[in-house]
Amino acid sequence: MTFRTDSADPGRDDYDLARLLVWERGFAKYDADLEADLLRRVHELFTEDEHRRALAYLAASEQDISRLAAIEVGLGKDATSDTAWLAGQLRTAWGRLDELRDRIDNSGALIDLHYMAEGINYVRGSRVQNELRDTVR
Repeated sequence: MTFRTDSADPGRDDYDLARLLVWERGFAKYDADLEADLLRRVHELFTEDEHRRALAYLAASEQDISRLAAIEVGLGKDATSDTAWLAGQLRTAWGRLDELRDRIDNSGALIDLHYMAEGINYVRGSRVQNELRDTVR
């Protein structure tokens, strides 16, 4: 199966592409073979470059806990109170974001898929998005 050769809408930015990818994932879940239907939809809607851009947009929002831990270890005792505070705030924010993601992902059929697709800008890296990215690779 090949991707589109020409863009369906050349002016779409990465946010629009990622939103469309999440939106299509919702439609694919009603098919008997989720992966095959999603791949078919992706190949019909995206060029290879657009698909790569959408996946990169979704992947950029993933939390890198090990990187944060390495930074904290690297700071050691030389860290200023502001630097240590900032690292702590980032860790706290990531924890709260995980809780928000869990609530969205566990809401199931109660949430409007279009509303969730629109919310990518606000809730990046949803486990639904991560599952989508892993499914279409």
